[in-house]
Amino acid sequence: MAPIKSKKRIRRNSGFTFIELMVAAMVMTIGLMGLINLWIFSFQVTTNTDYTGISYNLGRQAVERTKMLGFADAPEGTSITYYDGDQNQVSSSSGTAVYKVTTSIVSDSVQSGSPGQPGAVPTDTALRTVTVTVTVISTNKVVYQTNTYLARGGI
Repeated sequence: MAPIKSKKRIRRNSGFTFIELMVAAMVMTIGLMGLINLWIFSFQVTTNTDYTGISYNLGRQAVERTKMLGFADAPEGTSITYYDGDQNQVSSSSGTAVYKVTTSIVSDSVQSGSPGQPGAVPTDTALRTVTVTVTVISTNKVVYQTNTYLARGGI
């Protein structure tokens, strides 16, 4: 006896349903959001590391320049110098300025003038404090700061 065949067609399930597509899109979106956040975080870490390294170089350069001038020739007061991202000196009005280096020299005793003010003349026994601060202009964040001293004998 031959089997009875049903006239109903058997449907094959092929392809994706709309719900399956939506779930897959949601899973993929969550994964991409994680990757984008990781990229943003790593970019910020790299940028901060660059700022720190360049700021250290600029700060040490300012200290060495002051020490080369020596006790008697280093001018009393505060001076500000601007640099671009490649450590080239630029003007303050330049749109390329990235770093502001502030060098402040203050004597604990002066022959004339006021300590820390331009034109003051330090005594021979004065201890001169040199403070260098490097600031990133865009965020106004102090990235590097150091102090050193100048004495007549040369420290």
